[in-house]
Amino acid sequence: MKVPFFREAFKNLFKASSTNKELDQSNPEGYRGKIKFDSEKCIGCGLCTRVCAPCAITKTTKKIDENTQEITLIFDLASCTFCGMCSDFCSKKAITLTKESNIIVCNKEELMVRGSFTKTMTKRVEKKK
Repeated sequence: MKVPFFREAFKNLFKASSTNKELDQSNPEGYRGKIKFDSEKCIGCGLCTRVCAPCAITKTTKKIDENTQEITLIFDLASCTFCGMCSDFCSKKAITLTKESNIIVCNKEELMVRGSFTKTMTKRVEKKK
């Protein structure tokens, strides 16, 4: 009986490991890792939600009073393709992609990046004709 690859397997059994024992933690230039959201910079325009192809960004608004609303942005890293479009289109640079590559979690909720802020609405003045 001929066992395929038996000779190759036996030969490699006593060889040194071919993998690098020390993991290289540096990421190449232009690497796009975990999303970082700075709610202090965000103006709530919602452009990031419109350019996100996999719809990984959710924007919710909650009215606090007549002139104030709370805006919450949720980034679902389980759906994100890390294309960087949200970061590229953000005019205030509130969204950045870090070099963090370790995104292993046990709970899917840990893959949600959230940020909330309040926005005061200005009243529009109607022009008289």
